[in-house]
Amino acid sequence: MKKKIIAITLSVSMALSMAGCGGSGKESPAAAGSETAAKTAGGSSDSVTASAGNAELIAIASEGLNTSIACDPIELSLGCSGTVDGTVMGDAIYAAIEAAKSWTDGNFVVNFYPGGQLGGDVELIEGAQMGSVDMFTGAPTSQVGLIPELAVLDIGGLYADVDSANQVLSSFKDQLEPYYNKAGLHLATMYAPDFRILSSNKPVTTAADLQGLNIRTQENKYHMAFWKELGTNPTPLAFGELYIALQQGMLDAEENPWASIVGAKLCEVQKYVVETNHIPFVSTYVMNKSKYDGMSEEQKLACDQFVLFCERYQLAGTADDDARMSKLCQTDYGIEVTPVTDEIRELYGKASQVVIDMMKENIDPAFVDSYVEAAKAAAK
Repeated sequence: MKKKIIAITLSVSMALSMAGCGGSGKESPAAAGSETAAKTAGGSSDSVTASAGNAELIAIASEGLNTSIACDPIELSLGCSGTVDGTVMGDAIYAAIEAAKSWTDGNFVVNFYPGGQLGGDVELIEGAQMGSVDMFTGAPTSQVGLIPELAVLDIGGLYADVDSANQVLSSFKDQLEPYYNKAGLHLATMYAPDFRILSSNKPVTTAADLQGLNIRTQENKYHMAFWKELGTNPTPLAFGELYIALQQGMLDAEENPWASIVGAKLCEVQKYVVETNHIPFVSTYVMNKSKYDGMSEEQKLACDQFVLFCERYQLAGTADDDARMSKLCQTDYGIEVTPVTDEIRELYGKASQVVIDMMKENIDPAFVDSYVEAAKAAAK
C-alpha cells in the first residue's frame, strides 16, 4: 500500500511538471520553484552532459551555422513552465546554450529557467509582453487567448507525418508574426517535433471501438469537438488528476505525446497505445519584441541561431526518443503499441470539417481556409 501511495504521488508530481513546455496553461499548473536554480551557460553539469553526450544531434543542429560571431555581451532569460530534464527538448536547450557561448566567445548567454520558475504559461506570455521575461518556449495552445488565429493548429487529422506539418508551419510563421508583433512579441520559431497519440485501457482498432470511449482531452473546444465527432465521450480534466482518474477507471483513455505518457507515468495505468497522430504537438519560442529589435545584428544572429539549433536538435532527436519510449512501454509495462488503422484514420476528415466550421465562426474564414489548403498541398 505504501508503494502504491508513493507511486501515485510521484506520478501526479511528474504530471504537473511535464506538460508545461508542451501544453496549454490549463495543462500546466506550473509549480514555481520546483527547480531551485536556473540552468545557465557553463553553469550546469546537466548542460555539459547534454552537449557532450549527443554529438550526432549537435552536428545536425550546427550544420551551416556561423561559429564565429563578434557580438557585444548580452544575457537573455528563457522560461519554460515544465521540467525538461531527461528530455530531448531539455538536451537541445542545454546544448544550444553551450553552442551559443562558443560561437560568441562567451558573449551571448542564455539563462534558462525551467520548471515554472518564471511562472506558468500565462505568466510567461505576460512576462514576455512586459519585458520581465526575454524569451519563453511553450505550446501555442496557451497563446490562443492572445492570438486567436493560432487555433488553426488545433485542427485534427490534417497531417500524416511531421515533415508535412513542419513544411506548413514554416511557411505560416511569417503570416503569424504580425499577430505576435501586435501583442508586443516576436515569434522566433514554430515547429512540430511530434504528434499527440491515444493511450487507452480498451483496444481501439475500429470505429466501433471509439463509440462511447471515455477520453480525457484538454479543455479545448476544438479538441473536444474532434473527439466527439469520432464517437467518443471527451471529458476535460486537469492533467495532474489524470493518473488517478485512469487508475480508478473513471476514464478509459487520454491523448498526449509520448513524452507526457511516459514522463507522467501514464504507462503504468494504460494497456494500449495507438499512434493516432491526430494533432501535431507544436512548440514555439517567443521573445519580447522590443528586446529583439533592440539587439545588434550580430546579437540577433546569435539569437536566431540559438533558436534554430534548438529546433533542429529536437526535430532530429524526437523520433528515436519516441521509439525508445515505445519500446520501454512494451517491455517494462506490457503495453500493446499499434499504428492507427485505416478505418479510424478515414474518420478524421469528417471530424476535421466539424472543427473547421466551428473555427470559422471565431476567426477569419479566409485564414482558416489558407491553412487547411496549405496542409492539403503538403500532404500530396
